[in-house]
Amino acid sequence: MTERYHLVREWSDINAASEPSGRDKQRVASILEGGRNCVVWLPTWLLDAEDKDIETVEASAHLAVGGAADYSEDAWEFTQSHRDGKGGYLPKASVVVFERGEGVEEIETPQRGLTSFGGESA
Repeated sequence: MTERYHLVREWSDINAASEPSGRDKQRVASILEGGRNCVVWLPTWLLDAEDKDIETVEASAHLAVGGAADYSEDAWEFTQSHRDGKGGYLPKASVVVFERGEGVEEIETPQRGLTSFGGESA
């Protein structure tokens, strides 16, 4: 595939991506843990393109859930089944695809690690 495709088995797989920002990376982990199999990060110019009809997730202007099929060397075919298959062809050089690894149910993120790091108070 490409360096803009990440098969996610653990947090380091998400964190290795050049995009999105840290906050959206946390959101990617949450979405994948919630049972979605694919999350795509899209730049603003692509979301604004007239030939694309892509809905982003709540609390993120750049993340979308759906299915990304390897259409060609240069493009993903992205569909959103919850929107009757709407989506479009996405240039592989411009988007980042996160696919949940088989059997992955939980992704331990740094944020979650800090909140679950407990100690006894004196």
